[in-house]
Amino acid sequence: MKLSEIFETIQGEGIYTGTITTFIRFAGCTLHCPQCDTKYSWSDADKEDVGVPYIIEQVQKISPFVRHICITGGEPLEQPQAEMFNLLQTLFTYHGVAGLDSIVIETNGSRDITWLFNKPFRRITSLSVDFKLPSTGKSDKMLTDDFKFLEPRDLIKFVCAGEEDFCYALKVLDTLKKFEKCHPVILFHALGGGINNWLPKLILANRNYIQHFDIRTNVQLHKLFEVR
Repeated sequence: MKLSEIFETIQGEGIYTGTITTFIRFAGCTLHCPQCDTKYSWSDADKEDVGVPYIIEQVQKISPFVRHICITGGEPLEQPQAEMFNLLQTLFTYHGVAGLDSIVIETNGSRDITWLFNKPFRRITSLSVDFKLPSTGKSDKMLTDDFKFLEPRDLIKFVCAGEEDFCYALKVLDTLKKFEKCHPVILFHALGGGINNWLPKLILANRNYIQHFDIRTNVQLHKLFEVR
């Protein structure tokens, strides 16, 4: 597996916002969104292959007691599936023993997520799935059909550069609400993750969507706190 870095910080977005979280960031992403704030993790050319034991060892060096883990990238689901499965299974063994409460996998919406369903580690694993809006130029890469099995523990994230992106996101929600089992949290961020007033106004003006989804908005706390 191509590892970029492992570090501990405050989770700045998503369901576990504000928690002390250990991040396992993998290198390599072929989507190349222009607004990406971790472009340094796109390439894995200078990264050595590491195994699951090495990753676990590094996590334990940072903190012997880990409550929350976030697997991110790059695009973590571009790593070999068998090795990612092994990592998730190994991490799951720490649940109830070493205090691990949650694993979040951050993925960009263009990779198959169906293989993650109905696995033992799913008990503590949430999926944070981006839907890339028109401002990214990557909307056609989204595997929307995979989203229909996302649960209340999961999240779909829309990062909006403006009203056009927001309106497109509503069309996506119109599609998803037709799927009986699709009940993820829906998170709207403004591009850049900072404080704004235009996005909350648009969300409130379209509050009828809360009949189908748990709609939320937020800022990226780690940027406001000036931590990683």
